[in-house]
Amino acid sequence: VRGIRTDSEKPGLAEFEVSLLRLLDRVTNGMMLEINETGTALSYRPGIVWGGEIEHDCGTARAISYCATALLMLAPFAKKPLSATLHG
Repeated sequence: VRGIRTDSEKPGLAEFEVSLLRLLDRVTNGMMLEINETGTALSYRPGIVWGGEIEHDCGTARAISYCATALLMLAPFAKKPLSATLHG
């Protein structure tokens, strides 16, 4: 994915979006994620949804439900039960 908000005053991914991608990395096995320095481009290859116990700081830019929604959509496909403690 290229050209993420390149014409914006604040180009690239927002911190809450990077946080969500890091959360997805923690619940998967084999995921590949590369974000360029400016955050305006990323390369992503999904991994197997593994599950397990995780703890994640979602930050305060978005509600915790922003992260919880992604986890709820992935949890049924996890190899192990998913237990998440989200802070924010």
